[in-house]
Amino acid sequence: MMELKKACMVHGFRVIRGEYVNEIASQVYELQHEKSGARVLYIQNEDDNKVFSISFRTTPMDSTGVPHICEHSTLCGSRKFPLKEPFVELVKGSLNTFLNAMTFPDKTMYPVASRNAQDFHNLMDVYLDAVFFPNMLHDRQVLMQEGWHYELESATAPLTYSGVVYNEMKGVFSSPDSQLERHVMASLFPQTTYGVESGGDPDDIPTLTFEGFTNFYRTYYHPSNSYIFLYGDMDIENTLAFIDSEYLHHFDKQKIDSAVTRQHCLKAITKTFPYGVASDENTTQKTLHSLTYVIDDALDTTLGLALKVLTYVLVTSPAAPLKKALLDAQVGKDISADFQDGVLQPMWSLSVHGSDPDDQAKIIPIVQNVLQECITTGLDRKALTGALNRVEFLLREADFAGRPKGLIYGIRCMDTWLYDKDPLDSLRYEESLKVLRNGLHTRYYEEILKKYILDNSYYALVSLVPESGLTEKHDQAQAQALAEYKKTLSAAKIEQIIADTKALKKRQAAPDSPEALATIPILSRDDLSKQIEKIERREYMHDGVKVIHIPAVTNDITYLSAYFDLHGFTVDELPYVYLLSDLLGEIDTAQQSYETLAMQVDLVTGGLDFSVEAIADYQDNTVYTPVLKVKAKGLTSNFAAIGDLLREVTLETIFTRKERLIELVEEVKANWDMDAFRRGNILVTHRLLSYVSQVEAFCDAGEMTYYQFISQLADNIEQEVDSLANTLQKILQKVMTKSALTIAITGSDADYQDALSALAPWIKSLPAGSKKTTLCQFALRQRNEGIVTSGKVQYVAKGGNIRSHGFDYTGALAILDTILQYGYLWTKVRVQGGAYGAMTRFSGNGDMIFCSYRDPNLGSTLDVYDTVADYLEGFAVSEREMTKYVIGTLSRVDIPLTPSLRGEKAMRQYFSGLTDEVAQHRRDQLLQVTVADIRQLAPLIRAVMAENNVCVMGNEGKIKEAAARFSQVIPLTK
Repeated sequence: MMELKKACMVHGFRVIRGEYVNEIASQVYELQHEKSGARVLYIQNEDDNKVFSISFRTTPMDSTGVPHICEHSTLCGSRKFPLKEPFVELVKGSLNTFLNAMTFPDKTMYPVASRNAQDFHNLMDVYLDAVFFPNMLHDRQVLMQEGWHYELESATAPLTYSGVVYNEMKGVFSSPDSQLERHVMASLFPQTTYGVESGGDPDDIPTLTFEGFTNFYRTYYHPSNSYIFLYGDMDIENTLAFIDSEYLHHFDKQKIDSAVTRQHCLKAITKTFPYGVASDENTTQKTLHSLTYVIDDALDTTLGLALKVLTYVLVTSPAAPLKKALLDAQVGKDISADFQDGVLQPMWSLSVHGSDPDDQAKIIPIVQNVLQECITTGLDRKALTGALNRVEFLLREADFAGRPKGLIYGIRCMDTWLYDKDPLDSLRYEESLKVLRNGLHTRYYEEILKKYILDNSYYALVSLVPESGLTEKHDQAQAQALAEYKKTLSAAKIEQIIADTKALKKRQAAPDSPEALATIPILSRDDLSKQIEKIERREYMHDGVKVIHIPAVTNDITYLSAYFDLHGFTVDELPYVYLLSDLLGEIDTAQQSYETLAMQVDLVTGGLDFSVEAIADYQDNTVYTPVLKVKAKGLTSNFAAIGDLLREVTLETIFTRKERLIELVEEVKANWDMDAFRRGNILVTHRLLSYVSQVEAFCDAGEMTYYQFISQLADNIEQEVDSLANTLQKILQKVMTKSALTIAITGSDADYQDALSALAPWIKSLPAGSKKTTLCQFALRQRNEGIVTSGKVQYVAKGGNIRSHGFDYTGALAILDTILQYGYLWTKVRVQGGAYGAMTRFSGNGDMIFCSYRDPNLGSTLDVYDTVADYLEGFAVSEREMTKYVIGTLSRVDIPLTPSLRGEKAMRQYFSGLTDEVAQHRRDQLLQVTVADIRQLAPLIRAVMAENNVCVMGNEGKIKEAAARFSQVIPLTK
């Protein structure tokens, strides 16, 4: 690896400093490009998953969403890559391990990652050209497509708004907690960039002009306002030479006023706003409250970590005193808190869901009383120690659920770098941990509570109150305003809007020329790995239990997954199994209260989680393995204590404390109230496939069906609590048996042996039970539901099962997934239809689905799905484009695996019956797919679409207008 010496010049970049950061085992260099003023941070190490990012400090002063629209629009063609959407071509045809762009309140980031050096170079090239030489500056249709435009099909048609960001943000603001956050920020920061909506408020987006759009770009998108981040094992000299010669040398340093201004302390604020719910939705206990304090000093990373520890102790932990006080006072059903960093003036916020308007007045007195008591008597040291252990474990583990480490490190660096602080402060944590550990023996935490929250007068208490029909009133008012505006237009202006609408649609439908497509560099099929990545599984028996070891290098951390087979459970029992997984670890055991149990979990584990899953057979959707999964991770040296906890929770959990059981049921329900619409694509996917698939019916039992169950249960919980307690105790005893158990341990050979020895007493203590073989049998039927909500957009799904029509799964379907998601459906549903996106899924067991995401349409999207087969019959692309689809598909297949993900994948293969031989066969098919193979899929798609299985969740008015398409129109919860 090349050493960069301080003060030396490397291809126009001056090395400002070089330091080794132990916490990430990397040499870090800070550089500046002398001519253009661009800043560069390079984290040098042996990680082959290379990351590049270029970010700009963007500080809007209105809510037109101009930074968000710029983020989309820069990726719609550039100087060297004159395509309509180079971003999509990269998704289809690169080996990227990450590819996206992100808008934050005060910055816009463009990160990419790849393990292939040439691919990494190609991604960098396209992104740099996009941000510095975009076509959006002279092509008004880019703003029309990605931002907003007037839509008018004919002189007699209604005038409407459309645009990708416009519709995306309508979806965002369909979620009440997003609306609440918007009001909080506007209240706390009325004079700074944080007081506006950088993503765009749908009511403000249509005020953005082309001039305002391009002026914003020209103000902020200059190298002098840029932050370039590089990470991993790369030829840094060649990389810097390329960035300089191809891009930065074109620019001269400028003085750019992009500084984030600080909001001066305001007086305490209390405000209330309405939000819309469906016309037949009960508004009781649907109010949301947020109490948010501005923490002006929290760019101090040690203080930030301390506030995360305090957040867990006070609110997040099951033993949290502030959460308990608010629940005991019946202020709400679900209490959460968050320390929000990554902004100049970070915030600590307390959220109350499942409340009523009158409860607003109770919140601050309770918060002040609890905090004063904690400060006076002192915080529980065991709770603080456990919370600090959680924070430290996550820092050391550095497992980001499959996302590249360099990506997360780059985002963290911006948390200080953007505000002219040391970017390395966000990577270092050892000294901070020393301060936090020493603080356990002093009044360090109590003093922070007093200074930054209890005595802090800079806060806002904002409430959101449900109002039936508000969404419909808003939509009607907007439609009326547009109708009135249309009346003021001349015939010539109306014809111009019609012509603009047609011209945009023509552009969107037209393919890029072969010459334009050829500008995007791609690899060849010869560059692709022909072999699957095999994950070793070593299978043993211990005390009558199947134990599987997945070898991995885990730095003294061991990952455990315990799978309790759910064969033998009935459809009627299933909701209680799902509920059990939500409650375990949060409720008393025979030995101790849930409060002390939670502290013990925090002290000895890096996490203890429970979930219910159905792992589908690799080729048959009537066969699956249903499990209640127990996941634990921790230092191998702690596994004896972890084994004791597992024995206690799985065998000795009791449900006799009725008030706690009631509290938890109401909390689960309140969580679903907030999250259901945001997860709409997941809900309708499982719901639709539950019409045709046993495994998906099992999954739906934990999604929409579970939401309906928990809603009904919460409504009657006072009367049902005794019966519920008895049922849950029986379900627990039925689940936790040795005969149902399979254990997976991920770690080194030594870790495996030590962990197994530590777990042996728990395994031995489990009742033997008897092996069950009967699966839940669901009555499958076509329901074709329109699910009514107060949302402003739809999730539109159609699908079925290919095997029921005599077709088999092949590797060509993996390619089709890419072709549709980033080709045909991208164009028809997103680009032309204005939806945020559309996804497809083709499972090995034959289940397949098309589903749109944050979609302003309904019927037209279903009509698009019905044309897919026609499109495939005439599918014709060059060999180069076909290769691109193969490469893009592999980038999603070959995801870099962390040790925990490695273990998860190994066990999915184990339970699904997917052998290495079958996986290799499918990969061989994938690598050899031709245009003819794709055309041959047309009958498969046509047969499934002809079944007409439809499920849509979304706007009440839209669904009722399209009622003829559904067998039944139902509310989200009964």
